[in-house]
Amino acid sequence: MTAKKALNTTLRWIGRFLLAGLILAAGLIVYLLVRESIARRNYHAEYPPPGEMVDLGTHSIHLNCVGSGSPTVLFESDLDQYGVLSWAMVQPAVAEFARACSYDRAGILWSEPGPLPRDGETIARELEAVLNVAGEGGPYVLVGHAFGGAYARIFTGLYRDQVCGMVLLESSHPEMLDRFEVLGVKPDIPDQGIRPLISLLSHLGSPGRYKGNPYNLPPEIYNPMEAYLPESSMAWFDESVESPHTLAQAGMFTDFGDLPLIVMADSQPPASLGTQGEAIQSLWNDLQQELLLLSDDSELRVGKIGHYPQIQNPEQVIMAIQDVVDRCAGAAAIP
Repeated sequence: MTAKKALNTTLRWIGRFLLAGLILAAGLIVYLLVRESIARRNYHAEYPPPGEMVDLGTHSIHLNCVGSGSPTVLFESDLDQYGVLSWAMVQPAVAEFARACSYDRAGILWSEPGPLPRDGETIARELEAVLNVAGEGGPYVLVGHAFGGAYARIFTGLYRDQVCGMVLLESSHPEMLDRFEVLGVKPDIPDQGIRPLISLLSHLGSPGRYKGNPYNLPPEIYNPMEAYLPESSMAWFDESVESPHTLAQAGMFTDFGDLPLIVMADSQPPASLGTQGEAIQSLWNDLQQELLLLSDDSELRVGKIGHYPQIQNPEQVIMAIQDVVDRCAGAAAIP
């Protein structure tokens, strides 16, 4: 065999191996797509939405309202995949003294994906539309956890006449990204350009389910969250991309007059922060203190509440909500 023939034979075998590899890869992708489609259909049947689906025309949003009375307590979850489940340990108790509404932002858990971009103003206006279509009315007490605090702040700024009080739990601050970067903590903001890849991974079942239960959540909370995790991850990505823009939008609203406001903050830095823990915690405390400037009727409550106080210390959260509801109910009028 001449050298030329040997080379051609080698190239043919390499081509066959590459083709076989591509066929196997395509087959694996199809298998994973089909498996994830079946898994989602089964999970949707196993875990139906606890509330109602509100049709906005372009997509439907899951809204879960229980209890009665006025004002209505409106929960806004963190930039995570917990949605309404984040409030499962708080909402039933709040419903004993007020109307209590939680919801899943577009693409989270039972809510359908919504139009892009998923910035704070889009989300706040979407929530107001959901409440209108569902027939819910103010006045509202906004309860925002972590990044949900930014969403709650934007909603309050846009619809000030509908809001009579606010509770912020470990809330984000408009300047947090820049000020933490000074300490060497760089924000992890995803690149919009990789969205097609994230979408593909989501439909392939990534991130994987059942990775652990860090907050020891009961099965009725943990299992649905994990079941919907690959779907919810797309919404998490879209909101994360817009997070700097959302914080800037929140920073536009700086004065809510005498709106009753309680800010709750954890007093201990997470052990995972290591030697930077004290400096980060000190800055976090400063940011929480500054949130009090939003209102002339504000109060800071600091304690060992954890970063998810509605899960780790629900009694204290319920008490804070009760206090703000009572202040709202006792107010002569809403501005």
